[in-house]
Amino acid sequence: MIGLLIALFLISCSGSSGNKNTATNQGYTASAESLDTLQINPYTTTAKPEIFESAFFKGAQTRVDTLNLQFYAVDIGKINIESGKIIACDPIGMHDSKPFTQTFPIGQFPVQLAIAKFKNDERVAFSRIQFSNNSVIKWEFALLHGQDQVPIDGETLYGYGVDAGIGLFIDEKANSAFNELANKDEGLWQKVFTEEMDNQYRDTWQYIIYKFDGHNFACFSTGYGDGHYGTYVGYDANGNICSLLTDFGLVEWWHK
Repeated sequence: MIGLLIALFLISCSGSSGNKNTATNQGYTASAESLDTLQINPYTTTAKPEIFESAFFKGAQTRVDTLNLQFYAVDIGKINIESGKIIACDPIGMHDSKPFTQTFPIGQFPVQLAIAKFKNDERVAFSRIQFSNNSVIKWEFALLHGQDQVPIDGETLYGYGVDAGIGLFIDEKANSAFNELANKDEGLWQKVFTEEMDNQYRDTWQYIIYKFDGHNFACFSTGYGDGHYGTYVGYDANGNICSLLTDFGLVEWWHK
């Protein structure tokens, strides 16, 4: 089963995680569905790196080497958090991924993507679950069992590896339920992670909120594709979790 999944994703990722020309040459048709574009007015950020919040602001931009990155943010739908335990991973690893040790609010919350535009290209720079509209005063790593909190701008990068050009957020209960379905129906993987995502193709990124049996999860392209990407928890002034964010490495904020 695992070998089949890896083979499936190696075939599909050349379009979802490769360069722009690869995706276009495979004949993808851009979705005509209107995007729910966020219009968040800029406010003063107090937590570093500022780009974790400011990339979602209306008119946001920054410079990376010789590239001028302009951002726009979209809301792709709401995720159901059933247990308060969340997994962030590449879909290939869903069968054995563990949730973060932090406990998150339960309910339905918006999943938002910050899209970086440069030259004739677009990439998902950040994905986040927004638990409240409170400003973040502190960012910490989202931890797995056995990991200790370390400075986010240090030499250690906690995160997950991507081999399929795709990342996701999913509740632990939903993950168990989806894995059970996938074990019974091997075609489910191709349906979700190629066919369904291709229906939401943008040049050059994709996304989906996939619903099944009362559960759902959020899935999206990961920056330039494969890599190792950190996930961070944002806390507000009252010490409550207000955001869970994955950074896909387009902005090298740790060098500043």
